[in-house]
Amino acid sequence: MREFTFGIEYDATADPVMEVFIENPEMTAHSLDSCVTEDQFWRIERITGPTAALNRIEELRFDDTICGESITEIDCTATRHHDVLKRTNNERVLYTYLEGISGCESVHTLAGRYLPSGLIFETHRQEDRHDWRILMRSDEKVGMLYDSLGAALRSSLTFRMGHLRDAEGWQQDTLAAVSLPTSQRAALKVAIENGYYETPRQIKLDDLADQLDMPRSTLSYRLRQAEAKLARGYIGESVED
Repeated sequence: MREFTFGIEYDATADPVMEVFIENPEMTAHSLDSCVTEDQFWRIERITGPTAALNRIEELRFDDTICGESITEIDCTATRHHDVLKRTNNERVLYTYLEGISGCESVHTLAGRYLPSGLIFETHRQEDRHDWRILMRSDEKVGMLYDSLGAALRSSLTFRMGHLRDAEGWQQDTLAAVSLPTSQRAALKVAIENGYYETPRQIKLDDLADQLDMPRSTLSYRLRQAEAKLARGYIGESVED
């Protein structure tokens, strides 16, 4: 099997779904998609972030007048089916199925046009970037997909090339399945950005707490809870809240 990776960056107002991610930088989404045919695909998407932002994403996903798939100026025409597989304050798992897709070009339709059947897509969204990883049986026509993606993108989107190689480590990252509350995720993100987990540490816990304007004990608790969940997730144990 072969894999092709790339990223698409969005301007601030280029897409209503991506706009929510840009406005909420701590928000992330992982999805697993597959084309049934060139004009049909399904997606299961796991999104974590603040409750208000998750509600907004769910509202957009269930609004059939909004197309979240097209990478051109023309919206897709399709029959859409949606469902919520999981809903908590800091997590949504959404199911989407589109059939009868016509009138537009998306990553799914272009890949279905040029690549062999049986494709699997793994994607990641955060801030202004939507990263794609396509698993395929053959890369014989991947050059045509690359050219089409570059030519089809509307002006507010930017294509970033990744790599083309033999598929390795597909869906083996168990940490991707760990859901952290927004407060723990935010504390962990700031700690990483400030070098708290570097060797030697670049910032003390007291200084980090001052920077976040919170008690040292609160920050320590949030980091320990996040670390414990990540550790349990790494070895495959339950990480339920």
